[in-house]
Amino acid sequence: MAKAQRSGGRVVRVAGQVKTSANRAVAKARKPVEQVQVTLGDLIAAAFDVAGETKAAAKLVASRSMEQLTGRHIVVVG
Repeated sequence: MAKAQRSGGRVVRVAGQVKTSANRAVAKARKPVEQVQVTLGDLIAAAFDVAGETKAAAKLVASRSMEQLTGRHIVVVG
């Protein structure tokens, strides 16, 4: 049963609302993630669109976080 609090003469249900929203968040997180195949060219093009210049795109593609996301270490030479 939900706990209730008095707020300005009216009863507000707090615990029930928190539990409901937490359950929704957990259910949403359990949905399987769809895997998408992306080519290296697509990845570089997207990095260039975000970064705007060549050196920044190369730094983004070769970053440690990109390595963790893709599972591959990308080295940019040149």
